Amino acid sequence: MITKPAILTHKQRSFYDALSDYIQNHGQAPTIKEMMKMCRASSPRSVQQYLEVLVKKGLITRSRYSQRGIFLTETVPASQGTVFLPVVASAGCDHGNIFAEKNFSEFVCVAAEALAGRKTDNVVCIRAVGNSMDDAGVNDGDNVLVEMTDAVSEGDLVVAILDGFAVIKKLELANNAIILRPVSSDPQYKPIILRRDFKIFGRVVDVIRTPQKGDIEVIPLIDNE
Repeated sequence: MITKPAILTHKQRSFYDALSDYIQNHGQAPTIKEMMKMCRASSPRSVQQYLEVLVKKGLITRSRYSQRGIFLTETVPASQGTVFLPVVASAGCDHGNIFAEKNFSEFVCVAAEALAGRKTDNVVCIRAVGNSMDDAGVNDGDNVLVEMTDAVSEGDLVVAILDGFAVIKKLELANNAIILRPVSSDPQYKPIILRRDFKIFGRVVDVIRTPQKGDIEVIPLIDNE
C-alpha cells in the first residue's frame, strides 16, 4: 500500500488512471502496444517514460520477465486506497504576493487515510511560497493539504484570500479583528490584521514536504501553542 504521497503531472495522472482502469477491468496489464494506443503515444519510449515515473513514485511495480508484468502497488481499489488532489493554487507565506489561481497541471496522490475521514471534494492541495511559516513546519515549496471550511479555531493554520491573493498564516482572534500571524523567528515577517467579518478559505490539515532530493513525505503539523 502507498505510504508516501506522489506528485504527478496532469498527463502522468491521466496515464495512471487509464492503466489502473485497464488492469482492474481486464485482470492484467496492457502490452506496450496497447498502452501506446491508450495514451496516443507515438513511440514505445514515451510509454516507457510514463512507466518509469510511476515506478519511481511507488504507484506500480514491474516484472522484467513477463509481457504484462505491470502491477498496481495498491492492493485495494484506487477509489478506496488513494486519492488524487489537484494543486489548485499557490499561497504566499511571506507578503501575500502570490495570486490565488487554479492550477490543475499537477496532482498529489496520497493515501485516502491521510484525509482522516474528510470528504475528498473538501480537500485541496496548495503550494506554499516563502518561509514565514517555517517554524510551524511549512516551508517554501511544500504542498499543503487544506480542508475548505470556515469552521476554524484560534491557533489553526489557515489559508486566507486577501484581494485575490492567498496567504498561509496562524489564526488569532481579537475582540473585533482577526490576526493572521506568521510563525517564524525571522522578525521581517509581520502579522496581518483583518476585520472580524473576513472569510477564511480553509484550514491546513497536513504538510507534504518536498525536499530538493529524495522522496516527499507527510510532515505532522507542529503545535506552537
